[in-house]
Amino acid sequence: MLFQKIKILSVITVMALVTVYTSPARAEIVVAVVGAMSGQFVNVGNEFKEGVKGAVEQINAAGGILGEQVKVIIGDDNCDPEKAISVAQEIVDQKASLVVGHLCSGASIAASEVYEKNGVVQISPASTSPKYTDRGFKNLFRTCGRDDMQGFVLAEHLVRRYKTKNVGIVYDETVYSTELARLTRNFMTKFGKKESFFVSVPNETNDFSNILQKIKTLNVGVLLFPGYAKSVTQLLMQAEKQGVQFRLVGSDTLMNDDFMNMAGDLTEGVEISFPPDPSHDRRNRKLTKMFKNKGFNPEAFTFYSYAAVQVWAQAVEKAKSVKVSGVTTALRSNTFDTVLGEVTFDDKGDISQPGFVMYNFIDGEPDYIQ
Repeated sequence: MLFQKIKILSVITVMALVTVYTSPARAEIVVAVVGAMSGQFVNVGNEFKEGVKGAVEQINAAGGILGEQVKVIIGDDNCDPEKAISVAQEIVDQKASLVVGHLCSGASIAASEVYEKNGVVQISPASTSPKYTDRGFKNLFRTCGRDDMQGFVLAEHLVRRYKTKNVGIVYDETVYSTELARLTRNFMTKFGKKESFFVSVPNETNDFSNILQKIKTLNVGVLLFPGYAKSVTQLLMQAEKQGVQFRLVGSDTLMNDDFMNMAGDLTEGVEISFPPDPSHDRRNRKLTKMFKNKGFNPEAFTFYSYAAVQVWAQAVEKAKSVKVSGVTTALRSNTFDTVLGEVTFDDKGDISQPGFVMYNFIDGEPDYIQ
C-alpha cells in the first residue's frame, strides 16, 4: 500500500523521533521499523510497530538469531520523503541490519537510496509503487503487492462487474493515487472499456463539486478514487448532501479503522482492492489471540510487517550472517514460511503472493466480493 504526504521537519526533530524498543534479553542485532508513527496514518504505523515487535519477541523467546538477541528501533517519517531520508541516515548510524518500512512509497523510494548505499536490507510491508523495486537495487524487497497488480485487479473488476455502467476516475496528486489511477485506466483500455473522465484533485481537498457535477452530467454510475480516508469521506459526504448517487470503488488505502470511523454508514457498498487479509486466516488464530491479549487488535499490516521480519530472520539463518550480500541472495533463492503463507521473491524483490482481491463494505465491515 502506498501513502504520500509532504511535510518537512528539521533533522534534529527527525532524530528525536527514532526510538528504541528492547526486549528483556540482551540485544545484539538491530532491526528498525519505520513509518508514519504520528499524523494522518498513525494507525497503520502502529500496525507496523506491533507486527515487528511481535515477531522479534517470538524470535528472542526462541533463542534469537544466530545465537544473538534482537532489539527494535522505531523511526517516524510521517510519510514525508525528505524526513524519510534523515530518519534512514539515523537508522544506518545505529547499525540496523534490517529496516521494515517505510509506509508511503514516496518515503520508501527516497530512503532506499540511503539503505542501498550503506548495505541495509529494506523490506516494505506497504509501499506498492512499481518504482520502488524497478530500479535494480538488490537490497530492496516488499511483502505487499505492486500497483500494477492492483491496477489490473481493479480494472478487471470494473470491466466485468460494471460493463454497462459509465465509469469515472478521479485521483489526487500523490504518487500513489496518480500511479494507481493511470495503471487502472491503462488496463481498462486494454480490456476495451473507456472511462468517462480522468480528473485530478488537490491533495486533501474539501471541494468535490466539480467531480460531482461531472458525475451528474455524464451519467457516471461508478467512480474509481484511489484516495485516502479523509478525502474519500469528504467526497461521500458531499455526494450524500447533494443527492448524487454512484458506486464508489477505492483501493488499499481504505482498509483501516480511520475510514470506517470517519465515513460511518457511508462506507456501505463501497468496494476496495486489498490483499487477502491474514487476520482472517485460521492459521493465524493463535497469533491474533496473542496480540489481542496485549490489548492490540491486529489488522492486515500487522501481519505484513510480521512477515517481513520472518523472511529476513529465516534468510539470515540460511546465510549464517546478517551481511547484506548473503541475506539478499538467500531471500531471492528460498521459500519462506510466514503468516502470509509460503512466499518467495523474484529478482526485483517483489513477493510471489499474495496478490489483490476485491472487498465491499457491509454493515461497516469489509467482506470479500464473491
